[in-house]
Amino acid sequence: MQSGFLLEIVLPISLFIIMFGMGLSLTLKDFERVALFPKAVLVGLLAQLLLLPFLGFMVATMFHLEPLLAVGLMVLSCCPSGPTSNMYSYLFKGDVALSVTLTALISVIKPFTLPFLTYYSMVYFMGEGKTIDLPILKTILQLFIITVLPVGIGMAVKNYSPKFAEGCEKPVKIFSMIILFAIIAGLVKQNWEKMWGFFAQSGAAALTMNCICISLGFLLGLLLRLSRTQAVTIAFELGIQNGTTALLVTGTILQVPTMTVVPITYSLLMFVTALVFGLFILKNRRSILDQPSLERVS
Repeated sequence: MQSGFLLEIVLPISLFIIMFGMGLSLTLKDFERVALFPKAVLVGLLAQLLLLPFLGFMVATMFHLEPLLAVGLMVLSCCPSGPTSNMYSYLFKGDVALSVTLTALISVIKPFTLPFLTYYSMVYFMGEGKTIDLPILKTILQLFIITVLPVGIGMAVKNYSPKFAEGCEKPVKIFSMIILFAIIAGLVKQNWEKMWGFFAQSGAAALTMNCICISLGFLLGLLLRLSRTQAVTIAFELGIQNGTTALLVTGTILQVPTMTVVPITYSLLMFVTALVFGLFILKNRRSILDQPSLERVS
């Protein structure tokens, strides 16, 4: 299976199905929770939309990543949240309702912010005359069709056929995990000879970015006096990026295989680091779960 087929055909269709599955788990109440706990939602959104790109820029600069890898890291940092972060919040006793709310909001906002941030990242790291063509309006439309539209369809299905939605939700979540690993494995296999060199260049940067995001997300929640469960969720929301969307932008829309290296590296590492953090949370469960959470109230 060629990497072009994976990125141009398999990945967009898979992401559409994944986002449809996320829509099956959402209702309008998930958006209404913003009014119930505005502080937690505002902290999460600002951290994802502002702090993550800033951290991506700092890490790319600090490690002197070559331009294409630096842009790949910036694209990844502009793709926060997703079904995987929801799963980790559920498994490791975070605030699942807050996680789902943030994922839902980011899914609507991201198609409009990501193209602009990607363009200016290319201008900064690659130079004005070396940027790759990125038609912003077309990209916004593509991201809207592949990410926002299926979420809306999934929500409609859940509203009109809740039993069907409930039956499909778990299989689609399992599919999303399998397809992400399958796409990453396929890309690694197709670019095996070059991949190790890129891993050597981007691995330390991806690991540093990931550890900073998880740690800072948790500390930020505590410093701003969110509940401990909300702080756990903010940590997962910042540390677990939507690698599938990042691959869509770098590999399918921009069609630059080198840019996909950082999203691939990060996606592999984040499962391990998030697992370590989650196990730490479970080990210290009594102290972590000592305050009310958004999920319990709602």
